Amino acid sequence: MGKVFSSVKHPFKNFNLESRAHKIISQPKPSAAPRFKKDQIEYERMLKDYSQEFNESLKKNPQLDKRLKDVFVVSRDTDNLDIKQEQNPNRPLPVDRKQVQPFLYGIQQPKKVSLGKTTLGDALEFLTKYQGDPKNYNAKKISEQYFLAEDTVKNILKYFRVFEVYIPQERQTKARFAGPSRPKIQILKEIRKELPLPNDPKEKT
Repeated sequence: MGKVFSSVKHPFKNFNLESRAHKIISQPKPSAAPRFKKDQIEYERMLKDYSQEFNESLKKNPQLDKRLKDVFVVSRDTDNLDIKQEQNPNRPLPVDRKQVQPFLYGIQQPKKVSLGKTTLGDALEFLTKYQGDPKNYNAKKISEQYFLAEDTVKNILKYFRVFEVYIPQERQTKARFAGPSRPKIQILKEIRKELPLPNDPKEKT
């Protein structure tokens, strides 16, 4: 059934095809979509205020047209070309392509530290020493050793701490529940009372 409808529809589809094609081709410019009211008002204002610039933009500029014609692209085969880039000795590119091992504190520590600043590793180190012996390893000694301001060191020691692991001591006394357990259900092996049989003649008398 579909074949019958397609055969009937085909002549109507191609009816006056050549004239319709010429009509579309002969159109000078496709019609643009209508603008919004706000955009249309702004467009009309620009035409009124800058009419000379707008008319010049519609004209063909021979100088720009000549430059556009002079532009051309040349493609070459890069198989035989040496594309190696010269490396800067002060900033060499990485050569080792192996997987980077994880750092100690999750980030790479800087090799050079300016005065008045410290690294994460050094901060954890003097925090650990301070928590172990706060009297001998005080803020003044830390500031002299790491070249830090004493007030900054005091704030670090006040608001930051290193995690401590506490291991409980082993108990010397035994718990009350320690010992052999007694089952709730016990099996008695000795006979305490013997019940008479159902057909026992002694029971009848």
